[in-house]
Amino acid sequence: MELKPGKFGKQYNISDTILDRDPANGGVETFRGTGTDYSEIGTSIIYIASVPLKRVVSLKAFIETAKYNIAKTTDILEEMDKNSKVFATFDGDLDIDVTINIPAHSTNEARNNLAKVEELQRLISPNSGYKIPAPKGKAVSIKNVDTTNGVVPSVFRVWFKNIISSGKEFKDYSTPRTMKFVDIMKHGFPCVIDSITYEPVLDAGFLDLNNFLYPKVIKLNLKLIMEVSQVNIRELPIEGFDPNGNYSKFDNKFFPFCVPLTGSTKINNLDYGDQGTQNNAFFMSLEVDGEGEKWGSRRWVQFKPFLESFTRTHGTSITYAESKERVGKLISSDQAMTFKDLSYKFKLLIPAKDLDESKRNCAKIQYLMRMFYRPPQPVDAEEIGDIHMVAPHYSSGRKEYVSLSNRRIKVYSPSFIEKAGADRKHDKLTFKSMYGNGISMFLNGLSVDVNFEVGFFEEAGKLYPKEMSIDLDFMYDSNDLIKTYTLNGGKYAMQSSKETKRPHLFPYNRKTVTLG
Repeated sequence: MELKPGKFGKQYNISDTILDRDPANGGVETFRGTGTDYSEIGTSIIYIASVPLKRVVSLKAFIETAKYNIAKTTDILEEMDKNSKVFATFDGDLDIDVTINIPAHSTNEARNNLAKVEELQRLISPNSGYKIPAPKGKAVSIKNVDTTNGVVPSVFRVWFKNIISSGKEFKDYSTPRTMKFVDIMKHGFPCVIDSITYEPVLDAGFLDLNNFLYPKVIKLNLKLIMEVSQVNIRELPIEGFDPNGNYSKFDNKFFPFCVPLTGSTKINNLDYGDQGTQNNAFFMSLEVDGEGEKWGSRRWVQFKPFLESFTRTHGTSITYAESKERVGKLISSDQAMTFKDLSYKFKLLIPAKDLDESKRNCAKIQYLMRMFYRPPQPVDAEEIGDIHMVAPHYSSGRKEYVSLSNRRIKVYSPSFIEKAGADRKHDKLTFKSMYGNGISMFLNGLSVDVNFEVGFFEEAGKLYPKEMSIDLDFMYDSNDLIKTYTLNGGKYAMQSSKETKRPHLFPYNRKTVTLG
């Protein structure tokens, strides 16, 4: 069944992108909705394609912001009088917040811009209007779409070069004037569009035609939420690294930036230029056996310490007694107090001085996203055909294999995040030294923000950000790092520790307390 609309009378198909001569109209030059400023002949077009309707809305890519938000379902078991928590992570989510400026070069383009906004709002609307009239006794099927309930779901593919894509490499980013629908289906980001916010830029003014005001510039905010029912099981945009630190067999590997760089050592070269080797970085790694000894595929990243914000929070849960007769709180009679949280939240600025560094930064972001998610669940090979988001058994006999839901990340940065008694006697930071000085924590939140104002490096039609920032939220599951005092016969002392003889050095790794 063909669902792609053509032209309706003298109205133009707003899915068209370029200015061209229409063979169906005797070769007469036909307006296609992009004005006459010749920006339509470039390759910077963002395509938003309705999968079931095969209808494409294309916009010039005057993108203001693109922020990747990744999340996962986390169960936290917390009991009173226990100095630890139990974390378990499950399925993950990913969405992209996109802000697009839509300028109008002419009145015609301004009118067409409004039509495109209207079209997008129509396409994301509840799908009760998309019911398919099936012939008697016959089922209706649409490729890549589940229509078992007789209703077509509003699912999309969105593509903008290597910035918004499925993570599958495109053969040539620099040459296409328009993308074919089949290409958008293959390379576009699979999603539902949660919301569209329309905002005319009032300061830019309006074009007046027949007593109707057309905005010269429209700001459009889109939330793209990854949805994989339309995706081949072996071509998912992203999955977590498997327990061996390898890519999942169902992962396209290169989401979100399509940078095919592999090998942690290669991508983690920090070039400080004339400043020489610096003994400082932010280090994050999947856990390995021992203190960083060789096991499986090491997956780790390090960034230059360009901190925009940093907080550490340590809290205690207190049970209060109910009282209606007093001002102030009363601790309950059983004095129920327990460890609440030890968390780190920080924001890192990730600049790139050249194309090579930008590529490495993109590759590290691709690594970090896959470190965030839990390893794929192992299943038998015969089950794969009926299950999404799974992976086969792994050959490794790693003991931690059974704890798939409790993936931890080793984190280290001198003076900011380090274990008590961390060794600072290294002239140069190595994987082993950083891993040995780090703390294992749960990565609870991650977002990546591409700075479009600073611009991009370009190579072969691909775009590589000159600047990005990442927000990270780590949680520690125990109260064993901060040692409290004990009172015995009127004397106080620091609680003992099996891990280190100097437990009081956390979190600053400096002697700040004198006992006795």
